[in-house]
Amino acid sequence: MPYAMNPQQFESVLALSSEERNEHFIGKVADWEQLWAVKNSDGWLVPVTEDNLEYFPVWPHPEYAQKVADEHFPGHEATEISLEEFTNHWLPTFKKDNVKVGVFPNKEWSLWVMEATDLLECLEDECEQYE
Repeated sequence: MPYAMNPQQFESVLALSSEERNEHFIGKVADWEQLWAVKNSDGWLVPVTEDNLEYFPVWPHPEYAQKVADEHFPGHEATEISLEEFTNHWLPTFKKDNVKVGVFPNKEWSLWVMEATDLLECLEDECEQYE
């Protein structure tokens, strides 16, 4: 179950810079041990940039994932991924397949792009603070 969030918090966090949203994402995901991506009947959303960079967009809360994806990729549904599954399965797969992670896109689809290994390190470092 995701953390509680009010409309003011929703808007203020989305207004943060990409780097600040990345930091918010790391903290929330480490704390709540869950994150969200979006998929439709064809599978997970993995956009490709003009220069052929594949990335997997992720959010710290289903409301961000759903509302932002609805604006850019209608028909996709926010879907939870556990932190354990993300770090043990998804990130190693992304590293192998050279897929980047698009951390916390906002309404303008501005996001922080990270290598899978860098995101894994950030999440592990943050999780160590909770032990």
